[in-house]
Amino acid sequence: MGEFLHAWWSRTLAEPDPTVPAHEVLALCTEASAALGPWLGAWEAHEDHVATRHLADAAARWEYSLRGDELPWHTWEDEDALCAELAAWLVRHAPARLRAQGASEEPLHRIPLAALTGPARREDPHRPDHRY
Repeated sequence: MGEFLHAWWSRTLAEPDPTVPAHEVLALCTEASAALGPWLGAWEAHEDHVATRHLADAAARWEYSLRGDELPWHTWEDEDALCAELAAWLVRHAPARLRAQGASEEPLHRIPLAALTGPARREDPHRPDHRY
């Protein structure tokens, strides 16, 4: 099954309009393999425009969940650990790639908010459950 998942993930990242969106394939591959790191590593290796466009779409879809300390999919694994790993990876790898592709500054400003913790997270006015 591992070979199939790797082939599917690689094909998804290279396909401009995949049948199943990249963010959904990532969740499926993560759940099937009980690991997130290898899939994120493969995404890092795909530095082309298509894979970066999938990254921009995924970041936009994940933003709300990650800023609320939630994994953007249901899991059987350690949700907190996967959420932290995904948020940290997104903060490290997405901004430069998206900026290089001409992304606007607004979404680039919001990505680092996913990695805030403690008081900074609770006091962030962009946090999904922040009360004014």
